[in-house]
Amino acid sequence: MVNLILKDILIQKKSFILVIILSFLLLITSKRHLEGIYPFIAVFTVYAFVATSFYKDEKIEIMLNSLPVNKVTIVISRYLSTFIFVITNIIILSLIAILVKYIGILYLPNVINIESILVSLIITIFLVCILLPIYFKYGYFTTRYITIVLLVSIFFIFISLPKISGEKVQYMYIYLNSIPETIMKSIILLLCCIVFLVSTTLSCNIYKNKDL
Repeated sequence: MVNLILKDILIQKKSFILVIILSFLLLITSKRHLEGIYPFIAVFTVYAFVATSFYKDEKIEIMLNSLPVNKVTIVISRYLSTFIFVITNIIILSLIAILVKYIGILYLPNVINIESILVSLIITIFLVCILLPIYFKYGYFTTRYITIVLLVSIFFIFISLPKISGEKVQYMYIYLNSIPETIMKSIILLLCCIVFLVSTTLSCNIYKNKDL
């Protein structure tokens, strides 16, 4: 399993620098929508990593399954390597944002904080848990189109949410803030665990029964 995870990480070398450059450019050119751009960039860059891995695996899938490796091991290694991408991406993006602020290119007063990082982490986890079963079922090309729709939708939601239904959004924030922090964190953690378990189980069942 460790070798499979390392394989997913090593094939990202060519796209790694490109993703960092794109993150930097998106951050410094989005002065009007700073509240929503950090989570969007986090989701976008994780997708770039995952899509590259999907595309490479599409080419070597038959060879990979000819090896004495259990299909469940392949699925689990994909989830683990993807979540390594997620954590690494959040760290790198935060460092880029700090660098941008430090050298004076852009003033980021409240964009990079623990709340925005957690929101980005939760959204990317949910996105990955949605995409992986689709990938194992239908392959790279179908997953690519579905992901484009999801990314565009997420972007417009983040940009538009503060502007539309202002009072309703405010009431929602008030209601959520009224929930004790410990309970809210427990609910979010429970939801993430449920989504992860359902996604992993579904992917394992799909891939075990898939004809290659």
